[in-house]
Amino acid sequence: MLRKMHMQTTMRSQTGISLVELMISITIGLILMTGVVQLFLSSRATFSTQQALARVQESGRLAMEFLAEDIRMAGYMGCMSRNLNVTNTLNSSGDLAYNFEIGIEGLNDVGATPPADYPAGIVEGTDVLVVRGANGNGVDITQNNNGAQLFTENTGVAASCGAGLASYSGLCEQDIVVATDCSKARVFQISQMQATGGGGTTEINIAHSGASMLPGNAITSWGGNSNPEETFGDDAEIIKMNTSVYYIADGTASAQPSLWQQTNGGTPLELLEGIEDMQLTYGRDTSGDGIPDTYVDASALTTVAAWEDISSVRVQLLIQSTEDNLLPEEQPYTFNGVVNNAPGDRRLRQVFINTVGIRSRLP
Repeated sequence: MLRKMHMQTTMRSQTGISLVELMISITIGLILMTGVVQLFLSSRATFSTQQALARVQESGRLAMEFLAEDIRMAGYMGCMSRNLNVTNTLNSSGDLAYNFEIGIEGLNDVGATPPADYPAGIVEGTDVLVVRGANGNGVDITQNNNGAQLFTENTGVAASCGAGLASYSGLCEQDIVVATDCSKARVFQISQMQATGGGGTTEINIAHSGASMLPGNAITSWGGNSNPEETFGDDAEIIKMNTSVYYIADGTASAQPSLWQQTNGGTPLELLEGIEDMQLTYGRDTSGDGIPDTYVDASALTTVAAWEDISSVRVQLLIQSTEDNLLPEEQPYTFNGVVNNAPGDRRLRQVFINTVGIRSRLP
């Protein structure tokens, strides 16, 4: 009897929680979980925004560095670059890739169809920058040239060239180069290179014949020692020439706009994603003191002489995040003097502005 009463008392003391207690527990749990979820979502949104901002700033800095490096060297051809007497002996010397007598030029607000020679797919309404000049280390000329060839030192440095092309002193056959001293410069394409003994030392023999190359040389004989204006002696050097075209076009991996570079008319290279727009104004020196007097866009520069007056470039870049829906609402912004209150998305955007001087044209 006592045992039965003890079992009944024990069962009564182990009775479960009531329905009211269960509902209260669930409610408290839901409140706590809601707070945790809200905290997680808030932290995730903050992280995504900060990460996007870091990428936008990094893209802006890198894009400016790419552009500024080439702008500073625009028109460079060695000693006394601005006052050189330049002769371009290339075929098609007026083409976009080979017009080395114009160190810098560009297009303002490209239309739906870019002009001939320019890359396809340029975003309508954006600007294009073209920079030409010598790029890389110079190779010293060791003796006066004759009508068909030059002689340079052999630095022992080999370059990465196409199949079957010789390379010496960091240059390749078919490279477009400039022979330059402090009074004149001549742009040509290397047709052949070979090591040869000269004066007891190893030299490189560089020919500039009219062999079948692209573009090839329109002038193959320079006259040699018979004309001082065509003679390059041991006070001169040879430097590789480049034409770089910078523009905005859609990226390959996504529909995001990107900054692209095309070098010497070759295959374009996508540099950076998220570069939405590029606007350029050019500092024009009209007084001849090397200091810009006014800034104009490319549409105001219609002659070779006008482009020769340019001594600096003001670059404006609009950078957008590659991810959408980062912000709670659309972000109004001002770019190139125009306010956009409804960009149509919730991307993060930032404007970068930099003025870059052309070293060979500044006082």
